Amino acid sequence: MTEWLLSGHNTQETTGVAFPVTVTMTEHGLDAQIRWFLGQLAGDTSDFDQHLKPTEVIQGRLYLNINYYARNMAAVMPFDPESVGAPSGLVEAAVKPPTGRLLMLPTRFRRTYRWAADFYENILPDLDQKLRDYYWQLRGGSRDPLPLIWELFEAEFYNRTRDADRAHIVASLTITTLDGVLRQRAPQLLGLFAGRTTATSLIGQRIWDLRQTAERCGENVCQMLTAGNADLKAYEALPEAEPLVAGVRGFLQEYGHRGFRYEADFETERLADHPEHILLAVAGQLAESEPPEVRAEAARRISQQALERLNPASRALWRRVLSWGQKLISWREDSKSNIALRQALYGLAARHLAHCYFPEQRDDVLMFYTLDEFMKFVRSRGEERVEQETLDWRQAELDLHLTQAPPPELIWYDPDARHWRPAAEEIEQADIQGLTRLQGIAASAGSGPAEGIAVVTNDPLEAARRLLSMKEPAVLITRLTDPAWSGLFRGMQAVVTELGGVISHAAIVARENGLPAVVGIPNVTQLIRDGQRVRVDGATGLVEISE
Repeated sequence: MTEWLLSGHNTQETTGVAFPVTVTMTEHGLDAQIRWFLGQLAGDTSDFDQHLKPTEVIQGRLYLNINYYARNMAAVMPFDPESVGAPSGLVEAAVKPPTGRLLMLPTRFRRTYRWAADFYENILPDLDQKLRDYYWQLRGGSRDPLPLIWELFEAEFYNRTRDADRAHIVASLTITTLDGVLRQRAPQLLGLFAGRTTATSLIGQRIWDLRQTAERCGENVCQMLTAGNADLKAYEALPEAEPLVAGVRGFLQEYGHRGFRYEADFETERLADHPEHILLAVAGQLAESEPPEVRAEAARRISQQALERLNPASRALWRRVLSWGQKLISWREDSKSNIALRQALYGLAARHLAHCYFPEQRDDVLMFYTLDEFMKFVRSRGEERVEQETLDWRQAELDLHLTQAPPPELIWYDPDARHWRPAAEEIEQADIQGLTRLQGIAASAGSGPAEGIAVVTNDPLEAARRLLSMKEPAVLITRLTDPAWSGLFRGMQAVVTELGGVISHAAIVARENGLPAVVGIPNVTQLIRDGQRVRVDGATGLVEISE
């Protein structure tokens, strides 16, 4: 069997090295839903390469199998390997869909799309509210948790929560296809691929609203924020800060479930665990005078001008594609938020169950169960348990993965030997007159190239404090971003990440904020030093470093 090309560019936004319950839930969910979606579109999958898996776990980290997409997804719809993190030329030419399948594709896709639309519009809002109620009840700890947990894992309700995975895949893979087509045929229109408010971009908007609230609270409150005072209790003691305190609490009630890092992980910290981060983000925007949409509108105007220059037929076609893509991106972010809420809830439930059934053990003991084992434990009311020896072995394996240097984001993997090796990734680093050039994936053009001082960090709290004290325009250089970073984008001139593809968090939020963004530059946090001057061209994917 030949080697598989694996990419961690997109998957490692949601989980890093994770506990077995998270890894198996994510892996099995993705595999099942990707296969389901392609099966719906293909009708007959007998010509698929059945040896391939959509995902693979390497050293506790989840990777996408590029070969699977090039062989199986490409047999159904147009496919651009760059959309899932593969540099052009590194993957053999994707297969072409049979003519008969292409002719049936619109009909089959409409059926699948209608299911997804019904879920997003009629089911997800109620499901989201139900999960939110469960989450805050469990987090509050005001009642016996067991009846609520049994209700949470009742089969019908649990299956509804997993439908969010299915809807997420429909939206994500369709966006990936649309983005690939747009990038190849009309890259100048990429700035219009954003434009509709999403569950993720609303975080940034709510931070701006809190900034407005803080300003109305008076000079004393603003001075405290500007000085970096991020202790919510200090503001609770001030009568004039009451609107700001209420606003922060309301923000956390709505978005507190979003991950501070790796939000699909059962165990990750949540925004609700770090109210200080919200205050720092608010403080960072006090110096801003323009509302968030101004810069974004400037970027969209450039792409809109390019659209208007097309002939009438092309213009009508691309307007429809862009409108469709905007809706799908909004849906995708809605389901992503819902999945984060579910994972946060399951993590709380697992800890409560551990306290009830394993009072003498670590409170994360159930995190070392696989998803199937965890569900059997729940459905048997704690009767079906995993041997302690197995749990000890898994804990030792996790501890080992946490100490190991992570594999590169792009690797070759031999599924028979279970061996990986780095993919042939060459970073363009041409030193010319003190200038270093790095090539990544063009994710957002913004309103044009931007320059600033590199802020190199993987910690959103550190980034918030750094941006608050910056005297010059800043460019964020980080491994990845997630919702904890959303409120910080307005304080930056551009964003550069190691991980991520064209529908990663950094790419989507940058487009919504009108910022240039380049993603998928391996080891960029080592290649660029903190304090260096950086120029980012989000239209070409080029990052230039001045010494």
